[in-house]
Amino acid sequence: MTCIDLKRDVIDFCEKIRTELGYGGMKFITANIKDTPKNSHPDMVISLHACDIATDIVINTAVLMGAKIILSTPCCHNYLNKRIDNKELGFVTRFPKLRDKLCEAITDALRLKRLESFGYSVTALELTSPDNTPKNTLLRAIKDENMSESKKQSAKSEYEDALKFILSDKWEDYLKEID
Repeated sequence: MTCIDLKRDVIDFCEKIRTELGYGGMKFITANIKDTPKNSHPDMVISLHACDIATDIVINTAVLMGAKIILSTPCCHNYLNKRIDNKELGFVTRFPKLRDKLCEAITDALRLKRLESFGYSVTALELTSPDNTPKNTLLRAIKDENMSESKKQSAKSEYEDALKFILSDKWEDYLKEID
């Protein structure tokens, strides 16, 4: 198992716990997930509460590495919240609390649609009791080797259409940031 995080203090903490528990076979690295060699082919990639587009970067990197299973518990959803540009949704986005909830749902739905366009069967699940954490969504993607190219292409078109609807002419900026 290889664990990667940008923050040295997180890696130090994880190494300390591993040592205390006597676990082996785990490697902890302070690095940017984008720098992970694309020739590594993990069976599973897990992203725990990666903030904002860090979740998208991990998902995209996992896809590029050919991960068979991707599990992600997204954290903040600020990117879309700061950039949503859609007058048709103004009746919702003018209220900050509702805007937050809408952007969270749309962001996670976009993530799942993107994964589907790469040939993954996807779903969103409740991770734990809502009493434990407000960040309670688990995005699950399992590579479907039998998914037709037409289904993947349809998902890609739906994904891009949704990005255009939400972000207007800035939709390609988002893709550049996560790739």
